[in-house]
Amino acid sequence: LNGRNEGREGGLETRDRRELEALVREERTLVRRQRLASEHSGEGQNFLVRAWIKAEAVFRPLKLIGGLLLVVVALIVFAAMLITCIDKIKNSVCRSTCGFLLAHTKIFNPINWVLLKSSKIFPIDYILFLLLAMLFFSSSVIGLATVGIRFLWITLFKIRKGKTTPNAMLMATVLLTLITLALNYTLTMIVAPQYATYGPQTFCDRPAHYPDEAPDCTNHRKAVKPCSERAENSASQLICTPTVVSTFLNRIMINFPYLGLINFWAQFAFLGIFVIVFLVMLFRVPKLDEDQADDDLREEEEEGLLASTGRRFGATWQDITGQAKGVKRANYGAVDGEAAADRGTTDHGEEGPVGSVAGGAGRDSNW
Repeated sequence: LNGRNEGREGGLETRDRRELEALVREERTLVRRQRLASEHSGEGQNFLVRAWIKAEAVFRPLKLIGGLLLVVVALIVFAAMLITCIDKIKNSVCRSTCGFLLAHTKIFNPINWVLLKSSKIFPIDYILFLLLAMLFFSSSVIGLATVGIRFLWITLFKIRKGKTTPNAMLMATVLLTLITLALNYTLTMIVAPQYATYGPQTFCDRPAHYPDEAPDCTNHRKAVKPCSERAENSASQLICTPTVVSTFLNRIMINFPYLGLINFWAQFAFLGIFVIVFLVMLFRVPKLDEDQADDDLREEEEEGLLASTGRRFGATWQDITGQAKGVKRANYGAVDGEAAADRGTTDHGEEGPVGSVAGGAGRDSNW
């Protein structure tokens, strides 16, 4: 374009000037992307960063296997939640009048079964339950960082590394707090209700010979039953102790049935959204948000230019003033006649000798 318009009066034509500006912008974008690719490949980085990048490349198959295992675990949790919701609808004690409370699970729940069996070996069940809670919370954090903070389809804030605004951080904190509150109900009442209520507790469902005597199931193994709120044997009420969380939530559902209904049907909404998102992400090819990456790189360049400009301005100001910023001269040995000594005169206005106390002490001390 420059060669074609060389020697032309008035410079480039308007169309050629626009095309040249577009080419210059495209060149800057390609240079930024090349620098980003170089940084990701470890060029110009220290030995530890390059070693970490190579280790990630070596263990990438294990990362893929771990992702597949997490998908399997997520599907098992989905099945357990759906089974519990169906069990609540079919076998609830009081149905909608108490928020579909379930006294005892009658349909096989895989998560519930695994936790009950692992509870025989301490503390495997605690570790599994902690990992399950961390799976829900970590998925919520990653989803919030990926989608951002939105109102319906309108994006309010974006969560970006090193560029998240304080308002976005405050909103994200509030949302995570509400998510944690919802997880208390989901883990206790939906994912593993039997384990979260009574754990591995059992009782002997046989009559006692005396009022204060405990029933004996030594020769009657089939009479040993898991604890349940619907157990008619009085021994179960003396032996079985529900957890504090389950007791707290059950009392809320009984005293405020509408809260129980909202929480219960919200689980179906969560399961429906999970199915839609899972199918979409299963067939969707991941794409790089090039516009967002270009904006981030442009902001980094602007911040670097502003920082370098500030340093150059500070150096120029120091050259002009001849004094470094933040450094003060110290007047060691200053006396009362310093001002007169600097002028080379005495208090009476006459010129003093070089070695006099009034005229020379100040100069010698400044030197």
